[in-house]
Amino acid sequence: MNGNYFGTQIQEGTGRNDRSKDDMSSGKKKIIVVGGGAAGMMAAYAASADGHQVTLLERNEKLGKKVYITGKGRCNVTNAGDTTEFFDSVISNPKFLYSSIYGYDAYAVMDFFEQNGCPLKVERGNRVFPVSDHSSDIIRCLEKVLIKNHV
Repeated sequence: MNGNYFGTQIQEGTGRNDRSKDDMSSGKKKIIVVGGGAAGMMAAYAASADGHQVTLLERNEKLGKKVYITGKGRCNVTNAGDTTEFFDSVISNPKFLYSSIYGYDAYAVMDFFEQNGCPLKVERGNRVFPVSDHSSDIIRCLEKVLIKNHV
């Protein structure tokens, strides 16, 4: 069955779309990210920062709905503890996480938010929160970079 989903023609049985040769030669892709939670917003940002055309789909009325309640409404963004100590606390197969943690560690997360206008603070236990203590500031920061990147 051929179908037109999100404006892209899907070829039966291939899972591939009919991108023009210009799209394919430039390396730019049309990407759909399903889910507007923290991971979905960061994935959409990362893809758009690489120059891809990104559409972010969320079924709730607003992005990051669950982020609003994390850290009792303050949003515990990350943990600024030592990466080696983190791996020591992973019970099974910490090597599974190496590429993701070393590819984008807690300090990269902190830099991202601070460079995009959301100052952070480190509290006891190396927990990282927005200086405002409002999770809505984290959501606004993510929404701002998504809008800036035309997501």
